[in-house]
Amino acid sequence: MKRIISIFLVFVICFFWFVKPIKAVSDPLSVSNNKFGIHVLEIDDLEAAAKLVNSQKGQWGYVTLVIRQNDQNLDKWQKIFDQCRKLKLIPIVRIATKPVSDYWAKPELKDIDNWVKFLDSLNWVIQNRYLVLFNEPNHKKEWGGDINPQEYVTITKAFHSALKESSKDYFILPAGFDTAAPNSSQTMTATEYWRQMHQEDNQIFTLFDGWNSHSYPNPGFSGPVSGQGFGSLRSYQAEISYLSKYNLKSNLPIFITETGWIHQQGKVLGATTNQTSALSDFFTTAFTSIWNQKNLVAITPFVLNYPQPPFSQFAWQEPNTDDFFPHYYAVKNLEKNSGQPVQIHNSQLISSNIPSQLIDSSTYRFSTTFKNTGQSIWNQDFFLKPTGDFPTNNITITKLESTKPFSDHTFTIDLTTPETPGEYQLNFQLQTNLSLFGEEFSNTIKVIPPPSLIIKAKRLFIKDRSETDYQLLIYNQDQTLVKEMAVNLKNQLSQPIKLYSVIPETIYRFVLLKPFYLPRQTISTLNSSSTQIQFKTLLPLDTNNDGQLTFKDLFIWQRFST
Repeated sequence: MKRIISIFLVFVICFFWFVKPIKAVSDPLSVSNNKFGIHVLEIDDLEAAAKLVNSQKGQWGYVTLVIRQNDQNLDKWQKIFDQCRKLKLIPIVRIATKPVSDYWAKPELKDIDNWVKFLDSLNWVIQNRYLVLFNEPNHKKEWGGDINPQEYVTITKAFHSALKESSKDYFILPAGFDTAAPNSSQTMTATEYWRQMHQEDNQIFTLFDGWNSHSYPNPGFSGPVSGQGFGSLRSYQAEISYLSKYNLKSNLPIFITETGWIHQQGKVLGATTNQTSALSDFFTTAFTSIWNQKNLVAITPFVLNYPQPPFSQFAWQEPNTDDFFPHYYAVKNLEKNSGQPVQIHNSQLISSNIPSQLIDSSTYRFSTTFKNTGQSIWNQDFFLKPTGDFPTNNITITKLESTKPFSDHTFTIDLTTPETPGEYQLNFQLQTNLSLFGEEFSNTIKVIPPPSLIIKAKRLFIKDRSETDYQLLIYNQDQTLVKEMAVNLKNQLSQPIKLYSVIPETIYRFVLLKPFYLPRQTISTLNSSSTQIQFKTLLPLDTNNDGQLTFKDLFIWQRFST
């Protein structure tokens, strides 16, 4: 018994040593990351957002988007996601309820299933599905006219459980909090709100995959770049430090989904006389000297385009124009990284016409179609890779054209079979960045010697004898000419003809031509060993030798009467 227990313990130790746990989400900072982002409200603003955050050789910057409960339009949001994919923008989605009077309705537990169903129906842009659970609940107007940390904990836990059960790819972030808010009739300080959250559930801050901060420069959204602590550009640091006592991990990825100054024509409102009031300088300093911690994933200032009050003072785009304020161009000119977020690559084999039996020393052209069922847009970095023991030097595959998710791409494949008959394994699978992915085409190809074909035919009024200048045409089922050859007949029969570059056990159309005779054709299956086909009697009626019977033939029919 002791020996059995010892063996079992060794097995358990080995299992946990060698079997690595599957990560729920990918670490956004384990790959090259472009931290630049912007808050966007409409799909029409995405192009301007991409030009801002993906400039200076950058790519895969971030956009914060808000989906309201009464705007769960799958077609609309899939188009937005597809546009983000095309422009290489990573969406951070904040879910919201709906406005009621002068406040936002409280989220309800009964709405969770609809949210999960809707969010799961979207083809997300990258593997991480960045999701923010609501907004500044330490404001009454953001939580149904009430401040209730206990309810926020209940809602957060329920959403977290349902979302993670649905997909481990949800990267869940808490609501951003107003860290400048006081205790008042309308607000609660963030620290008191967090204390009550922790009191309700001392593990609540362990649920999040990252931390979300609204690091506004206060007071009055007009504070200096050099501000410290809560209510400043560095608020996120104070938040992480403070919440460490409530079990929030200090190394969590940080997302600043709202920040920015109120301004007038690019000049900061309320800026003190001892600081520059040019917003371009403020943002340049912030991005280059303040927001440079290693665990900062994204900074998405509020807001790219908002032409009407109350948020027009935050806008980066001049109201109702195609022009932008100077700070847009200042940030656009800053150096950026080329982000490389993890995307799910996948494919489905739709069709292939490659048979399981071919002729040695022959050339063929086939096609294989795959559907893009992943998140990435297939481009020149993707290709179809042959595997198996079929000689790869004998395979040529057309290059991949740009293929969006849910679209098909057909590869043309040229094969030259080996000279030696036998069985060869022919596999194809899509590849990018040295990694194979998706469904694999796999087929064992039996390469056999060429089959023999014997032709039987006779001409009207002509006795059996040796005949030349026959021509045989062979067409496949697509009516493509696959073979053309000269044929000799003796006593109405040809010698066995070895056929290359055909497919055994396949139906072909055979056409026999003879000058001044009408063509004859027959349809037959080409056997893998030997096939004999017989044509109907050839008639000498094509006197003008144009391959068909017309009135012109009647004037010279006497040519065949002797």
